[in-house]
Amino acid sequence: MVPERFKTNDPNTFGQYTATSRWPVLVQNAVDDLNEELKNHSGESKKQGEIIGSQLKELLDELKKDARLRPFTQDEIATAGVPTSFNEYLAEAQDEESSWFNAEWLFAEIYMYRRINVLFKSQPLWAKFDIFERVKQSTFRSSFHGVVELALRYKTLSAQLREKGGDNEALQILFKEFIDISLWGNATDLSLLTNATLEDIKSIQGAQARKNAESKIVVDDSSKAWEVLLRGGPNTRVDFVLDNSGFELYADLVLAAFLINSKLVKQCVFHGKDIPYMVSDALHKDLLILVDNMRDPEFFPTEDETSRDALNGFAQDIEKFIAGGQLQFRANPFWTTNLDYWSIDPSETKHGGAEVHKDLSGSDLVIFKGDLNYRKLTGDRRWPRTTPWSEAIGPLAENGVTLLSLRTSKADVQVGLPRGLDEKLSQEWEKDHPGKGSWWTSSGKWAVISFSSSR
Repeated sequence: MVPERFKTNDPNTFGQYTATSRWPVLVQNAVDDLNEELKNHSGESKKQGEIIGSQLKELLDELKKDARLRPFTQDEIATAGVPTSFNEYLAEAQDEESSWFNAEWLFAEIYMYRRINVLFKSQPLWAKFDIFERVKQSTFRSSFHGVVELALRYKTLSAQLREKGGDNEALQILFKEFIDISLWGNATDLSLLTNATLEDIKSIQGAQARKNAESKIVVDDSSKAWEVLLRGGPNTRVDFVLDNSGFELYADLVLAAFLINSKLVKQCVFHGKDIPYMVSDALHKDLLILVDNMRDPEFFPTEDETSRDALNGFAQDIEKFIAGGQLQFRANPFWTTNLDYWSIDPSETKHGGAEVHKDLSGSDLVIFKGDLNYRKLTGDRRWPRTTPWSEAIGPLAENGVTLLSLRTSKADVQVGLPRGLDEKLSQEWEKDHPGKGSWWTSSGKWAVISFSSSR
């Protein structure tokens, strides 16, 4: 039997905490950021912005009072392009009286971001405004040291790959290192890459650094993904279903550039969001802004010419890959519906799942980034934590998509663990977090790399 999904009123869960404590703060932050932005506006633009601000406050009040989740109006659907799946879900759940703090967590969270988006789309002069851009840019700017360090390593390694190529052992170690950086995002330890050459990466010191970093990865199927790349031919394609913009997107770009430079793949396809979403999720314009940030000495004020050359060189490579079709960006509306990824299936023709399935089936490996994608892959259900990954991802285990989930654990759902590990880590977390031992899966301190191939 398929378990129920996590709900916002499940006692002592991270989902309950997120809904009651984090969502109100998030909406209030949007109000504050809009007020800052309004200082730069006047006339009709300011008037429309003030309407949005008033409506955001109403949404915040609705949230705090645990109001019922209302359907989108026909005007909202027409103006903002709201997928019909939201109202269909609410119609089916009508008997359950879904409210903010008594609803399936996954649905309510996605519904909240869609409600915010509707407010901006309803005002013509603000329809393309990203309320989360301010925090995205601020966060990426704070990643300055990691950005420069990784750009320098990329410059050294890519030059060696172009000049000398790389043996499979060295390439596999580099693949794993870039996978780990993509997995952990800005929290990663770049210790291995600090002194990396194609010789250094096979050294004893390099092996120790990898071992230290891997102690918090509780499931690691990265070697299976590597085998896919080794078997690939000259037209190998790798897709990324993206998570965050900023440093995480930057790390994804470094991984993609490595795959292309090493000739392990011919093409990388990035799948991003079509609306501002989950605060930091990557839009197409975020990719373009990131490249501009790399070139901007005011955004990243480097102290030496070598660092500046590394940043400019990486930006130039990304632009070259985009221009040559080796790196593409797609934003199918499916990714911002409330549907989980069991709907990535040829039979899901109504809401775009079949279209996405057809696209991903053309890829040799699809990398799903981040916690939300993991939640959608598993349906955000209350699976026992020893449930096999192949069972938790449903149809995706057998419908022709080869996938790799890179997830830093930040939610209650967790599967694929060996027996006894959940109990061990729960006891470990319990020592410093009394009564919340099971929350280790929501702490961001552990991660999983989970693979599936039905081919």
